[in-house]
Amino acid sequence: MDDLDAAVCGTHEGARYWCNKRDNPGAVMASMLWVLTLYADVVVTVVAVDGGWSIAHVPIYIFFSCLALIAQLKTMFTNPGAVPRHAQPLIRASESGIPETICGRCDAYKPPRSHHCRICNRCIVRMDHHCPWMNNCIGANNQKHFMLFLFYTLIEATYALALILANVRTGYVYSSSTVAGLAYALLGISIATLLFVATMMYNQVYAIVTGIGTIDRMRKRGPKGNFAPVPWVDVFGVDPWPLYLLPTDVKYRDFHRVMGYKVATWEISPGPVAVPRDEPPSPPLTPSRPAVTVEERPSSTEDGALDEPLVRPSEEV
Repeated sequence: MDDLDAAVCGTHEGARYWCNKRDNPGAVMASMLWVLTLYADVVVTVVAVDGGWSIAHVPIYIFFSCLALIAQLKTMFTNPGAVPRHAQPLIRASESGIPETICGRCDAYKPPRSHHCRICNRCIVRMDHHCPWMNNCIGANNQKHFMLFLFYTLIEATYALALILANVRTGYVYSSSTVAGLAYALLGISIATLLFVATMMYNQVYAIVTGIGTIDRMRKRGPKGNFAPVPWVDVFGVDPWPLYLLPTDVKYRDFHRVMGYKVATWEISPGPVAVPRDEPPSPPLTPSRPAVTVEERPSSTEDGALDEPLVRPSEEV
């Protein structure tokens, strides 16, 4: 039974459903997020019944709470962009002079801007960081869902903060010390959440605008590398912009371009639905296209990532 479960669910290649079972603390933190969100829903409802504010605020608040939880589930159970073992470089990347890197852990091609996560044990395309609150990496395929989670949570925290501060300003007296304690606890949670989530949202927007993700920024890799702004369509897909605000699946017009690799025709690319687009085969190895060798750096503890291998041309073949 355990073998069947491992084959169906996991982060390994071939798993039918993406689910990180390697990080127990991450599963606990993801569960805590649900507890805090449901606590806020209960407090908003209790204070509304107590007369602290209009009951009309309850369905509005719970609506955004549900959207946040849906976005969290989508972030958690979406393949963030794991690179398959049979991935091949795009011919256009080769022509542009971008070095081809082999991951020393996966022993497979690593596309540009990819990093190896020691928790998921996979190379992730455009990996920003491994988020314990999501129990998953944040990468090319689930960055939209993560940003929507942050967006909905910002609305929740701001909404709750405004309601409680309005009661403070008007001098509202709660019916019991228990209700008052619940409300002021939510006040503290809302302030902490607002500060933390606003910082995370800034990091995500910065990563998209500059093309430098959290891991690269922590390693002090600047514009001298192969960095360019990430097109918004590569994050939110080709859907009409109103769907950008909903946790719908991402659809890419050119899946291979976004991922930075191609696979053999018999391979099924992981992640969002893509409009098929044939890629020409990679040119054979020639003296004008040197082979690569891999030299691995010591592992890093930054957000579950491993330093990518160094690549240097070998002797011409």
